Amino acid sequence: MKDLFLIRHAKSSWTDDSLRDMDRPLNKRGKRQVEAMANPLLELGALDGPIHASHACRARQTIEGIVARLPEQNLASRVHFDPELYTFRWKRLFKWLKHVDNDAPALTLIGHNPALTDLAAILTGHQVPEMITGAVMHLKIPAATWREIAKGKGRLVQYLPPSQASYRLFQRKAPKAPEAGGDLKQQVPEALNHQLATIRALQPGVAQGVDPKFLHRFRINLRRSRAVTEAIVTITGDQTLQKSAKPLKRMAQQTSLLRDLDVFLAYLETQASENPRLRRSLKASGTMTTLRHWRESERQALCRQLDRKAWHKDLKNWEATITGKTLTKALKKATPEAIQDTVRQRGDLCLEMFRDLSPGAPDQDFHALRKALKRLRYLAELDKRRYRALLDELKDQQSLYGRFQDRHQQLTLLSELAATRVDQRLPPVLAELAQQISDEKRKAQDAILAKPPRIERP
Repeated sequence: MKDLFLIRHAKSSWTDDSLRDMDRPLNKRGKRQVEAMANPLLELGALDGPIHASHACRARQTIEGIVARLPEQNLASRVHFDPELYTFRWKRLFKWLKHVDNDAPALTLIGHNPALTDLAAILTGHQVPEMITGAVMHLKIPAATWREIAKGKGRLVQYLPPSQASYRLFQRKAPKAPEAGGDLKQQVPEALNHQLATIRALQPGVAQGVDPKFLHRFRINLRRSRAVTEAIVTITGDQTLQKSAKPLKRMAQQTSLLRDLDVFLAYLETQASENPRLRRSLKASGTMTTLRHWRESERQALCRQLDRKAWHKDLKNWEATITGKTLTKALKKATPEAIQDTVRQRGDLCLEMFRDLSPGAPDQDFHALRKALKRLRYLAELDKRRYRALLDELKDQQSLYGRFQDRHQQLTLLSELAATRVDQRLPPVLAELAQQISDEKRKAQDAILAKPPRIERP
């Protein structure tokens, strides 16, 4: 079995008409694509074997940029530039592959379109995604040698464009937010439709699992859509609207553990970079490997949920709800007076919950108040002009509770990690880290208790 990685050069510049096609360099976006793709290419195994690139300037700068981003990998010695790869015809690439002068199990080609897309289609016998600039395609080909590769026998394993590897690059063509202004009956449908479009647009990046920001923004849009709906339901009592939003809540819950693992892995990597002893312990104990396998298992489970017909049907039903009479009818009841009464009631409830907190209160009491404050915030956002000061206060409060929540989740993950070990105990250095996180959690709790929420009535 052979692994073939096809990489199209990053975005090139057309600003200088005097340059020959092969002399065109990368533009600014192309350089950002290279920056975004370097580590994903490494993780995919696309840089494990010999790397053959077209000698065109844009292809040369693409691989040189990748090499520069990964200096510890010593990639330069495995990079070869070949004039034969400067072609737009798949037949030349196919012929080159069958006569390549090595028998490596994995091979990477950096070249041009339409040759790359056409070659992939010929090798798999199926239509494949169009290779956009900076994208990589991984094919598995059943052959003992490259000379034996044949048309229609390969299998597409993965296709990763830069816009699904980097949230920053995704933002360039992300759905545009509606302009502020207008009354509630206009603002809410526009906001919910924008969030739905964003949820759909983010899903490919979430499924790829390369940049955790995709999942983070996916969760934000799910939760914000549900929260706005629940705010309207709280005011109006419209249960039809709430029923349609339930799938959004379930999907947000299904992403929770994956998000916690993303955050915890980033936290451990930061801590390890500053603590050589912790870094050695994480490696020796296999902790990072265990957590990454756990994360990958959760990602695959989420991908299965995203692919289900039921989820696509849920989104269509939700779209019908927010574009139809159900939402319009509910919004007629959401008058400024009704919003004000509900905010007052919810604010009083939050203050009562805070008075019941103490240093010895169980964690769930802090979590319950965190959720109550969040719901109050979403209610207040229905009338931002009236509740500007309250929204500023709730934002500050949520940062306090967020730190407490993060530390709680980290300790939970460490506890579950310990349960997987034979002696059900953490290695000494990780036990010390757990104590450090516990101390940080206690400080976060003290900060919460020292700052009662100021919920004033406008």
